[in-house]
Amino acid sequence: MKKKITLSTALTLILLTAALAVSVTMMLAMRYFNRQVQWVSQRKAMYTYIDEVDQALREHYATLNEETLRQNVIAGFVKGSGDAYAEYFSPNAYISEQERLSGYANNVGISLIRDTDNRLVIYAVAADSAAAKAGVQVGDVLTAVDGTEVGERKASDLQQSIDSAQKVLLSVRRGETALAFELSPYRYVVRSVQHKLLGSVGYIRITAFYENTPKQLEQSIAELTQAGVNGLILDLRDNEGGLRSSMQESISLLMPLGVYGSATDKKGNVTNLSSNVNQQLGAATVVLVNAATAGEAEFIAGAMQEASLATVIGETTAGKAKYQEYIKIELDNSAMKLTVGEYSLLKGGSFEGKGIVPTKEVSLTAEQQAVAPLLDDKTDPQIKAALSQINASDSGALNTSTTTLPTGSSTTAADGSMTAASDGTTTTTGAN
Repeated sequence: MKKKITLSTALTLILLTAALAVSVTMMLAMRYFNRQVQWVSQRKAMYTYIDEVDQALREHYATLNEETLRQNVIAGFVKGSGDAYAEYFSPNAYISEQERLSGYANNVGISLIRDTDNRLVIYAVAADSAAAKAGVQVGDVLTAVDGTEVGERKASDLQQSIDSAQKVLLSVRRGETALAFELSPYRYVVRSVQHKLLGSVGYIRITAFYENTPKQLEQSIAELTQAGVNGLILDLRDNEGGLRSSMQESISLLMPLGVYGSATDKKGNVTNLSSNVNQQLGAATVVLVNAATAGEAEFIAGAMQEASLATVIGETTAGKAKYQEYIKIELDNSAMKLTVGEYSLLKGGSFEGKGIVPTKEVSLTAEQQAVAPLLDDKTDPQIKAALSQINASDSGALNTSTTTLPTGSSTTAADGSMTAASDGTTTTTGAN
């Protein structure tokens, strides 16, 4: 038998419900108000403190460089965020960073290191750079810069000086011959992907993930496929990552159709990271990593390892699963790079603070590490281990036959000289 509710009872229930809703709303509003008041108070205290510091500085120094002061204040704010990966870029630095991410550089194009005999050796000459076109060669020993002998100067200090010069005279020794090159920097495409043959094995080195990296990687794979290699070494050592979009495009050149992980933003939104091209490489593959392999490079190494598509050889990686985005400051076109999300592998989850543990641990000695860029397949223990792994396997030749998913589709299935691949030429200000 159903009980009837009187009109007065119904009205009482409605009023109680309304009162409860108002109470909850007021409680939430008060909490928000208190937080806002606390936030305003904190900001006021901060501005008061900065104003006091500013007054003290102006009393003690007759002149101040306002631009330098302002940039350092902003850099301090960013550092004070507690975000280990956060950075501030001045307007000029932000322009340079955009250039770097788009795959361009503006310098003379040489890289220096001290060898075991304490000589300053040019270990890399960028293709298309002023140094390459002038005839500077890998292995040239730098003896003087602008007529001043290099002496015991640090390679890093000289590198910075040369890279920032508007014009520089490099004196080198090539065997018994003394040579000099007057160089002026200009904008050129960085070849972040280079490849070569190590016997019947293809070797690809990816130094970073820039806007044009996928196109360069695609050409390298195509040329090694045409050469008929029966194994592939993918060298990601010292690769600190780069653009997420570039990494995702690169995955489609290295892995079959499938979701291999995800990216979770600050709000908890999850985006699957996957290959949309069924790229069946076929040949035995080894990925080389070290402690400086980070971010997007770590994700690729970990994804290929989890999918049993590659043996990872080297050292445990850096453990940087968090990714960043550039926030432009419109007032002066400077920018902040702030952490906005985190990568996770399909099985292993986030590798933040943990890194990717290699399938086979192979380390360089301290002496080898000091001259790592000068090592080759005969002297580099990690490359030698990779060659042994491939030669011991029984796999077919590299095969790049592909099947591409339609846009919007998805699946949840899981000679020896370096040759630079072709480049892309678009500009980006994306995240990394």
